[in-house]
Amino acid sequence: MQKIPLEKAAEGMILAKPIVRENGVVLMGEGAELNKQLIERLKGFDITKVTVKGRPLGDEGEKSAETLIAELEERFVPVSSDKLCVQIMDIIKKDIKRRSEEAES
Repeated sequence: MQKIPLEKAAEGMILAKPIVRENGVVLMGEGAELNKQLIERLKGFDITKVTVKGRPLGDEGEKSAETLIAELEERFVPVSSDKLCVQIMDIIKKDIKRRSEEAES
């Protein structure tokens, strides 16, 4: 999920969190699909940011999961004979994969 400026929101994006006004009124629920009319309506309510599923905008300089894992494995080469270090590396790999899958959904 990614929090993005409303002006970068596009048709087809899915809300990952509900849009709630300061007074607690829910304007749109989690899972709602954005379209032009809804985006314009949110602008009318002075909503400036929305949280959508996935990472549609990415992050500048963001690395892929494959790149992160390759870099991780390279860093662990000097301690590859240490069982504890290998276990730590495996845990980090699983976390990178999990985060990548969550970002895609």
